[in-house]
Amino acid sequence: MKPICLSVLFFWLLLSLHAQTFSILEQNPSSIRWNQLQTPHFRIIYPRGLDSIAQYTANLLQTNYVSVSHTLGKQPRKLSVVLQNQTTISNGFVTMFPRHSEFFTTPPQDPTLAGTNNWLGLLSVHEFRHVVQYDKMLTGFTKGAYWIFGNNALGVISLTVPNWFWEGDAVSTETALTSGGRGRIPRFDLEFRTRLLTGSEFSYSKATCRSYKDYIPNHYVSGYFLSSYLRRHHEGDAWGKILTRHYKFPLEPFSFSGAIRKETGMKVEQLYHEAAKELAGLWRNQLNQLNETQATLLPTARNKVMTNYEFPQYLDNTTIICRKSGIGDIETYVSLKKSENGKAVEEKLFTPGIVEFTSHASNPSNGMLSVADNKIVWTEHGFDPRWNMRDYAVIKLYDLSSQKIRRITRRTKLFAPSLSPDGKTILAVEYTAQNQSSLQLLDTQTGQIVQTDLSQWLNEGFNASGHPLFQLPRFSSDGNYITSVILQGNGKNIVLFDLKDKTKQSFPFGDENVSHPVKHGEYIYYNSPFTGIDNIYALHAPTGKKYQVTSRKFGAYNATISPDGKEIAFNDFTPDGFRIATMPNDPSSWKPLEELPNRTVSFYRPLLLQEGEKNLLKMTSHDSYTIKPYSKLANLINPYSWGPVVNSTGSDFFVGISSQDILSTTAIQTGIGYDANQQTASYIGNISYQGLYPVLDLNVSSGSRSGTGYIDNQTKGTDVWRETSVSGGVRLPFTLTHSRFRESLILSAYSDYTQVNDYDLRRGPDEQGNGTLYDMRYGLQYSRLHKQALRDVFPKWGQTLTSQYRHTLPGSDFVGDQYTIQGGLFFPGFAKHHGFLLRGNFKYENVNNKPQNYWFASPTLYVRGQDYYYYSTYYAGVYADYRFPIFYPDWAVGRWLYIQRIKGNLFADYGRLSTGDTSLDLTSIGIDISANFNFMRLLPQLELGFRTVYRPNSGDVIVQPLVIDIGF
Repeated sequence: MKPICLSVLFFWLLLSLHAQTFSILEQNPSSIRWNQLQTPHFRIIYPRGLDSIAQYTANLLQTNYVSVSHTLGKQPRKLSVVLQNQTTISNGFVTMFPRHSEFFTTPPQDPTLAGTNNWLGLLSVHEFRHVVQYDKMLTGFTKGAYWIFGNNALGVISLTVPNWFWEGDAVSTETALTSGGRGRIPRFDLEFRTRLLTGSEFSYSKATCRSYKDYIPNHYVSGYFLSSYLRRHHEGDAWGKILTRHYKFPLEPFSFSGAIRKETGMKVEQLYHEAAKELAGLWRNQLNQLNETQATLLPTARNKVMTNYEFPQYLDNTTIICRKSGIGDIETYVSLKKSENGKAVEEKLFTPGIVEFTSHASNPSNGMLSVADNKIVWTEHGFDPRWNMRDYAVIKLYDLSSQKIRRITRRTKLFAPSLSPDGKTILAVEYTAQNQSSLQLLDTQTGQIVQTDLSQWLNEGFNASGHPLFQLPRFSSDGNYITSVILQGNGKNIVLFDLKDKTKQSFPFGDENVSHPVKHGEYIYYNSPFTGIDNIYALHAPTGKKYQVTSRKFGAYNATISPDGKEIAFNDFTPDGFRIATMPNDPSSWKPLEELPNRTVSFYRPLLLQEGEKNLLKMTSHDSYTIKPYSKLANLINPYSWGPVVNSTGSDFFVGISSQDILSTTAIQTGIGYDANQQTASYIGNISYQGLYPVLDLNVSSGSRSGTGYIDNQTKGTDVWRETSVSGGVRLPFTLTHSRFRESLILSAYSDYTQVNDYDLRRGPDEQGNGTLYDMRYGLQYSRLHKQALRDVFPKWGQTLTSQYRHTLPGSDFVGDQYTIQGGLFFPGFAKHHGFLLRGNFKYENVNNKPQNYWFASPTLYVRGQDYYYYSTYYAGVYADYRFPIFYPDWAVGRWLYIQRIKGNLFADYGRLSTGDTSLDLTSIGIDISANFNFMRLLPQLELGFRTVYRPNSGDVIVQPLVIDIGF
């Protein structure tokens, strides 16, 4: 492909950013009032009551501004940062639509995400690095494109840089400029490291584009090692130079790889293989002279792909409860029971709801569960029915005796629940909107927080130490103690609470990323990367002496002790995923900590030297910034994109402005549209206000239209007329998810007005030409879809329903009404990952053969491969699909295509149209063949294919192209 071809692709991609109907935006409750403060480089917008957190964030960002920008050679423009405290998700992001960043203030329980860093401190480095990356685009060709198209141009051009760079460079930066970035955490690279150590290096295409055949570590991991490897062997500003080269003309095919080659002498494929080679050597040296402790892996059901069994908990001495998940399985809780012949019998117990609380696919701690008294408790994601930015962490309980699930709490923010041995009390971490972390005790029957002297005592003495974060608390096996990790300014501590004597004992670990402490007897078992490989350790509480319990070569996690105290079960990582392993609980076999060698691979070490060995989170200033109210009304208009946009067929051209305010209450698009087919222009304006419980929409267009037809059905003529349309209405979106089904409902009502003038192409003298159309339309959209594994082509179970009623109003010069309804049912197929979809629809159109009759466009399905007849009173259709994966080739066609999956879909359709005594039956059967692939190894996955249809009505076969997913 020549550069000019990719330039055409660039302009074509811009069409995706030309919105017709605004989607439901991520919204906070309308009752929240907002403040703001300004620094030289940032504006912090935050909910009232969060002043101290906003001041702290402002100082973090202001302190980090120069250092985080340094190696890319770009100091960004002033940025708005929104603090989101209504959500339980631990995340942050930077977007250009409109340009701003958002920090979700709830910190993760997951120790592999933030490590020993303060959560907001990590976000201030990682997310601001993204800001620097995006502003770096304002050079060369890209800068010119920005002035013409606005942020839409930057969004499209960002696709020419692989995702692994965006996230990998940010992880490298957080690792180099803090003491606890993800590059220092062995769990972060566990899957990648294991793959290289077992001789299973994937190709660059597969490692960066992902796969349905094999589990691929995400682009954060591969990106960290690629970006860090380049900096290890070149100057610290090498990536800045590469980006400068690339953005001079980024639409040249493989410009990014070419820029790497010009700067380093290596193509990107060579960069990947050299990095993998160096890492494999370092990690093999890490395992030299490693004495691996022996453990027994429990047998499981046969799994063809990588599958994880995690978070073991003993139900009794022979039965272990754990979570099962993988690329072929959604999260389920299973029991592994040892039989008399020593083998384990796997039994599925139940499927939980949504259990993840970060935006990352791998989030180990959120699946944590607790088992006691024949009960299982865990935390699930709870949804607000209207406001997407307000959600909850609710505790659920599964009773093994009754085999029923019960929701223990509602509208709470409670994490990492632990059952007391008698099953009567639940211990959990509560995190409030004011960023206060505390331990809470709940009654298992009522779900109510127990306000006692004990619960108050648990939290005494910690809140004064600067917003401590409690992580992963546990009752001891005898119920007399509680253990918890506490992350504070001085790093991590494991705290032991003696519930009988009311004493607390704190064991400091500093920057050692310890997690999952559990007490049995005199020992506290915990996870630690002390030697450079995650393993299980034990702390002797009376003396403070520490020991290594396991020495597994990839990683061991999450110890649990059998009720008789004789056995330890834990997560052991293997090339096939996490397995449950067991070994004797024998303190005499443990190694004292002081005898252990340091096997840490500090791949990031050269980056520290390039950055001057700074820990930015220890250098934060303490300035006080003026706080002012933030007015949503005054900031309603916020243009972020402008200029021309072309649609996918090239027939429509739009010049205008797109606006969306920072808090996502109002989306606006206005401009002039030109239809190349009709050679006419019109004004277009769309606005959606979403700051209230109902979403308010208004769409306006006014301009010329043209057409050619037969006047009075005899004389061919061409006419130009004027048409003005106004549409306004409300939508009520509801999120109803509360189980393993994702459930939503949207109700809508719109009023439409269309005025036609100067129309002279009437087919007959009595046909209505000029005039006014007034109509109303009412809609309902409902879906309830089962969670899907990566390999699933359909939800295993699901139901959908869409209905619309539309009719003209009194005073309209045109008359008509239409009712449509369509439903769908999903069922499992004959093999795993296969699926059935059965759909049916019905349309009624009130036809009275009057000249002023108006035919509304039908929103429902139609028989595939057949011509569309819209002049009918009734239409009823039935459609059957059977979709299935054919195979997972993972084929790379040079550097241009990477094909991940080939899918098939068998279908059969039947429809009947009828008007009066006349009817027409339409049928078709056929097959769709499509491929999921990546173009030019860019991460957005595309799906194209072809459809072969046999039409019994005419006896012919037609072949049609299919565009199923173009990545946006």
